[in-house]
Amino acid sequence: MTTTTENQTAKAKQVPDFYIFENAGNGEKGGKPAGAAFVPKKGKGFIILIGGKRYAAFPPKAKTAAQTELPQQPAPGEGA
Repeated sequence: MTTTTENQTAKAKQVPDFYIFENAGNGEKGGKPAGAAFVPKKGKGFIILIGGKRYAAFPPKAKTAAQTELPQQPAPGEGA
């Protein structure tokens, strides 16, 4: 008797695009591995795995002309 089913498929392990290392202190060479980063198939940015947690990093979106020309609104509690 096996513990896996016929419908279950094994995923191939993806090789990271970048490796993340902790900085070595006191001028030591190298550091211990801390995680990995992957480039997503669509879009720009990175998917980062550190300590078993997944993070996503993306560049800021470009501001449109309408966003840059809007007048500043007074902060709540300030007079106009």
